Amino acid sequence: MDQGFTLWFTGLSGAGKSTLANLAAEELRRRAHRVEILDGDEVRTNLSKGLGFSKEDRDINIRRIGYVCHLLARNGVIAISAAISPYR
Repeated sequence: MDQGFTLWFTGLSGAGKSTLANLAAEELRRRAHRVEILDGDEVRTNLSKGLGFSKEDRDINIRRIGYVCHLLARNGVIAISAAISPYR
């Protein structure tokens, strides 16, 4: 089994996070790795529905993404996150 890890792209809205995540995933898949992308917009629609954009809700969203990335990585999947992470 491959060793999993997380590759986390962060930046402002429209900065190219999803584009870079998709390019990286394509190359890793070409090299026969198992890869999942956790796109911030998709996570908000499916995993974090109902959360707003307060600091508390953003923190919850990021923690959820981190948790899913952890689960994937420990099971040999390369997890790629592309989400706005506006706080240090």
